[in-house]
Amino acid sequence: MLLYLLAALFLLALGTLLVRAYRADRRAATLLTGAALIAMGAFFTGFTRTMIVYKPLMVLHIALTLYCWYAVILYLLRRKLELHALFSPAVSMLLFFLVAYYFKER
Repeated sequence: MLLYLLAALFLLALGTLLVRAYRADRRAATLLTGAALIAMGAFFTGFTRTMIVYKPLMVLHIALTLYCWYAVILYLLRRKLELHALFSPAVSMLLFFLVAYYFKER
């Protein structure tokens, strides 16, 4: 229950940062990009539950997801995109699918 409360507060804080970023430059591109990055981070975070099957990959994915959230916050504060950080959880997802394909029952 506490974890859900913390997640809700984190998303509320990100929403506040997004509104502040939009008010600073009044560009719709900033608003849309920030919202898309928050949605992408939420998708990567939600995918973590699927990866529990392979524990080492799950730990890697959690670390890369935290790195992704850092990049989202960096964009909202400084308007600086770090694409390698934003898409780093996709690497662990790709590894997850490759391992699952390689070790599937035949």
